[in-house]
Amino acid sequence: MDRRAQSRALTLAIVMIVFLALYIFTVFERAFVLIGLHDPIAKTMGAFLLIFPLLGVYVIYAEMRFAVRANRLIARLSREGALPTDDLPLRPSGKADREVATQRVDDLAAAVEQAGGRATWQDLLRLGLMQDAAGRRSDGRRTIVQAIRVERKAPQAESAQRD
Repeated sequence: MDRRAQSRALTLAIVMIVFLALYIFTVFERAFVLIGLHDPIAKTMGAFLLIFPLLGVYVIYAEMRFAVRANRLIARLSREGALPTDDLPLRPSGKADREVATQRVDDLAAAVEQAGGRATWQDLLRLGLMQDAAGRRSDGRRTIVQAIRVERKAPQAESAQRD
């Protein structure tokens, strides 16, 4: 994704967060009003109105944390010149050709499977990005999350080997 698209995505994310904050403030205010009433049904509704916005905040936090960590790893892989999607043929819409991406997913998946539990975060990230390009977004996301976990454990494993 180019800098302009990243900037636009970041701006939209910030706008969504601002609207979420306004929503949460409004819902919390209504929740406390309902909890303050003497009706047990109103108190119950007020309690639920406190729970749902907190769930929304957690989901937004988890998404932002995933995006930051994934983008950090993608930037590292890009600096290494090892992004798997750079040379994919593009359709007129500008999106990657899914058929070619699907063929490459099989090759990358075989390499990761062959490595077993010793697959590097780079291998997993390449596979996740290619799965995403092939239109398998949920598989891609799951694999990218796995790459993030492997990368976070890598410094610990390296320091344990040095000791």
